[in-house]
Amino acid sequence: MTRPSDIKPREGDQPAALYKDWVVGAKFPPLPFTITPDVVDEYISVVDADRANYVIDGRQAAPPNVVLVYMMAVMYRLYPPQQGGIMIGNTIEFHNPIWADEETEVIGSGQVTEKFEKKGRKYICYDVEFKRPDGTLLVSCNHTSAFPE
Repeated sequence: MTRPSDIKPREGDQPAALYKDWVVGAKFPPLPFTITPDVVDEYISVVDADRANYVIDGRQAAPPNVVLVYMMAVMYRLYPPQQGGIMIGNTIEFHNPIWADEETEVIGSGQVTEKFEKKGRKYICYDVEFKRPDGTLLVSCNHTSAFPE
């Protein structure tokens, strides 16, 4: 079982990446982790999800957004966290289920897609994909954050 806190650096653990450090096209190193039934149960409890909403052909699936708690950890492997970042938005696509009753090996990867300034704010956009080791796409996300520096 891999908890996000096991793999996600904390602000201040290492020098933070500043806006100037981000490079469009830079690829994040692959981040392998495991989602277990315990992780699914804990996530369902924390977000107060209704398990009945996640049944596919009679089989219990995890809420597909369970992987999103790992999203920042994927990006932080290349760009350590900077205090003061603001999550502006996400566009998320769910492709294949994560089953609640089995361990799921996942590899998170992605890349920086855009950086720009608007109304005095500095924006970073990046894509993250979560796949099984065989390449089956589980979830894809485009994320936008604003940073002070």
